[in-house]
Amino acid sequence: MDRKSLNKVKSALRSELTRSSEGLRVPGQPKIYYLSYLFRDLDGYSVWGRLGSIWSRKPLRKRNVYADVRVGSYRTDQTTKGGLNDNSDDNDSVDFCRLPLEDDVDSLRYALWRLTDSKYREAVAAFHERQAHLIHYRDENASYPSFQKGTAERSSERLRTLEIDRDYWDDYVRRSSRALKKHTDFQNTYVSFTGRTTTKVFVSTEGSEIVWQSNEFSLVASLWMLTEKGEAVEMSVVRTVADAVELPALADFIKLIDAKVAAARNVSVAKTLHSYSGPVLFAPIPAGLFFHEVLGHRLEGNRMLSSDEGKTFADKIGKPVTHPDLDIYDDPTRKRFAGSSLVGAYPYDDEGTPSERVTLVEGGCLRRLLSSRAPLKSRGHQSNGHGRNESFQRPISRMGNLFIEARKGHSWSELKTLLIEEVRRRSLPYGIAILECEGGETETESYDVQAFMGEVTVAKKIFPDGSEEFVRGVDFVGTPLASLSNVIGVGNDHEVDNAYCSAESGTIPVSTISPAVLMANLELQAKDLTRMTSYALPMPWADGRQ
Repeated sequence: MDRKSLNKVKSALRSELTRSSEGLRVPGQPKIYYLSYLFRDLDGYSVWGRLGSIWSRKPLRKRNVYADVRVGSYRTDQTTKGGLNDNSDDNDSVDFCRLPLEDDVDSLRYALWRLTDSKYREAVAAFHERQAHLIHYRDENASYPSFQKGTAERSSERLRTLEIDRDYWDDYVRRSSRALKKHTDFQNTYVSFTGRTTTKVFVSTEGSEIVWQSNEFSLVASLWMLTEKGEAVEMSVVRTVADAVELPALADFIKLIDAKVAAARNVSVAKTLHSYSGPVLFAPIPAGLFFHEVLGHRLEGNRMLSSDEGKTFADKIGKPVTHPDLDIYDDPTRKRFAGSSLVGAYPYDDEGTPSERVTLVEGGCLRRLLSSRAPLKSRGHQSNGHGRNESFQRPISRMGNLFIEARKGHSWSELKTLLIEEVRRRSLPYGIAILECEGGETETESYDVQAFMGEVTVAKKIFPDGSEEFVRGVDFVGTPLASLSNVIGVGNDHEVDNAYCSAESGTIPVSTISPAVLMANLELQAKDLTRMTSYALPMPWADGRQ
């Protein structure tokens, strides 16, 4: 997106912002007191292939806009429960979020007009629904304002046009996927590359006008095989960065694939572990996933405003929640760590608030929550710039760059020694080291069990004599307060995990920077395994026949 295009977009946004905020009203209905537009222009390229051939390639090009239309007043508007429920794709307004790809101002204004009118109607209906609700039920947040007043933010960073050498990446995917062809025990494999830049423009009736950009580049090699018992083993090599120069060279990526193939084969012949409870040593990236699922989501401030949420840490501010050597903070202002770019970085959140570092846990004690412009107290609330969304959903407080740090860290070998000592002290047959995970989930709503789960792909038993043995078939699970209290050792070997996180406000890029962590006790449960029959024939070139 160039400067000329940007100027036309801003002209359309400003024109409709003024016209709608001043003229969009219905007699007898609440008026608009706040209106903002968050415009997104996504430009990129994606290529997908397997076995040395390109199967799909496509440009990534789309524009959309999020319109925050609020009626009533800063004191009381239509939002409830921290906005967590304002994300239904069944709303009529969702159909009007898309914008034209060309810079015709009238076409842009037409799209904004349709969207804003639809959002206004939905806002008025929600406002009356909230008032009707109060006839039967108490509002536990009645003393809180609905929305924090903001200040006019003005900023515009220099725009950069994304340049992707499509021929290079086509050849990269072709050659790296061909390298998997020799591994005939892996029946389903593919390699993909995606590169994209997102330009955001935010304008509001408070006088803000902000422009910023972000980049994401991702390489994925996916592997799938069946064990002799018909159990699927799935693993992947994933590299996601904000700067394309950090992606591995072709030869290095093939080495990573070969290493993952070897790990998958080791796991495929390992003994199945159906359940376990005892000491667990997390490698850095699985440890980061643990904190992301256990702590990060539960410290999203918007969840404290919903009666549907469990609010695990609502009364824990200032109290110990984990190991006293642990400091945890979220800092979207950090663009890099130890030579790695961070995809969770951003200068402004999706409500137009400057991002800032937030100390969440200090010396094991809970200090603050991540917050958006949804007030968490009756007076003086200030967003710390963590309100984020993907597209049409209302922004809620979300993680950006989550850092876990130890005041007194140990090396991996020292943590392994501590694990073995714990196993011996308790006369246990073995402990568990979790080396790789591929995703997790957590339940935060009050109607369900307050629990979390992490999908384990590579794990080992660690025996009292220090020997090791691969195991498979389990995931880690637990409840937040009990698990956090079981941290007994923290490493000093931080690693960056750039990934994507899904919640009520959509799927967004996040980064977690964590060391290894030793738990005195954690539970592992059996995976949900479905046994399948193998293909009737091997792959054609593995048949031994022409």
